[in-house]
Amino acid sequence: MQIIDLTQPYLYDFVGEAAFPNFYNYEFHIKPTGHSISIEKQTFQYLSAIINLETHCGTHIDFPSSLLIAGKEPRDYNISNFVCEALTVEIKKGENEYITTEEIIVKLKEIPSLRDKVLLIKTGFGKFWKTDFETYYNSFPVIERECAEVIANFGLTALGIDCPALDLPEFPPSFPYVIDEGAEGFLQPIKDPKATNHLVLLNANCMIIQNLNLERVKDMENFTICFPPLRVEPVDNMAAKSISVTALPCRAFAIKT
Repeated sequence: MQIIDLTQPYLYDFVGEAAFPNFYNYEFHIKPTGHSISIEKQTFQYLSAIINLETHCGTHIDFPSSLLIAGKEPRDYNISNFVCEALTVEIKKGENEYITTEEIIVKLKEIPSLRDKVLLIKTGFGKFWKTDFETYYNSFPVIERECAEVIANFGLTALGIDCPALDLPEFPPSFPYVIDEGAEGFLQPIKDPKATNHLVLLNANCMIIQNLNLERVKDMENFTICFPPLRVEPVDNMAAKSISVTALPCRAFAIKT
């Protein structure tokens, strides 16, 4: 059995600040802290850390709740949903290029079904992680809208990619919800939201795994993928209604037998 880590690391500098990305409004900070504990009338000191984390940073999962007000949240899944058969398709792309419907169809023409599986698209763009974050975050390839609609019909559990997103990096990225402060922070829909690639897939209950490291997996390779997210749950109904968990970091790895 071979296990391959598909996770891109969080990177921090000597003061514990985010080193990459460090200017995209992502918050990642690690701060050492000390504690004391008494055991059998002896006092010991140990070192721990406090981590502030933006959940859309690093390798992470976008859940349907990211863009759909009634979409499934992480707590609506069980652990088995994050252990699936996976297929990698390699479609090499450069800066600002598109993954087309035809390319996907050609790659998958011999595959009978991908229902309840994970499809991983390897563009090769992950090589810019840690080496050129300007290129990585501003010029990444995306999928065509028609391609997103085709993939949404596959019945996938998740789609993964070695890029930061599936849509062009516009800001705001056609986000279909706004925070209405008068409604105590509940998300309110914008009329007639633009159908982004994210929205097309999330509306089909297809989770999206972004910022993957796919350098060590091959074209048309099958394996088991595990991508469990950080586990967070509300402790009461009010928290569940008022705080929507939309994305979580995950540790992704391939298991080859």
